[in-house]
Amino acid sequence: MLAGRRCAECGRVAIDRGKACPFCGGEGGTEVALSGRGALVSWTVIRVAPARYADEAPYTVGLVELEEGPRLTARIAGDPEHLAAGDSVTLGSIDAARGPIFRSTADA
Repeated sequence: MLAGRRCAECGRVAIDRGKACPFCGGEGGTEVALSGRGALVSWTVIRVAPARYADEAPYTVGLVELEEGPRLTARIAGDPEHLAAGDSVTLGSIDAARGPIFRSTADA
């Protein structure tokens, strides 16, 4: 499950569930479950990866804007040749080492 926090002061949702709201600095809030659906804003193909991910290259990392508003950087599964800005994406899984992994709904 992808989770965020709704700020008690400004009402905005953030991925960072840390102490202070990144938008207004408020410290109160409640955890909310996020849908895992969004749109691909931008992406890049990593061909020369850090040592711990070298065996996985090439792989795609993208900026995803979730339906609830927050943006996050995440792995994008599938063929990057078929990606386009604005593509609908959905959360496929959350990997302990790599974080959220999204896939284009066009590939589903």
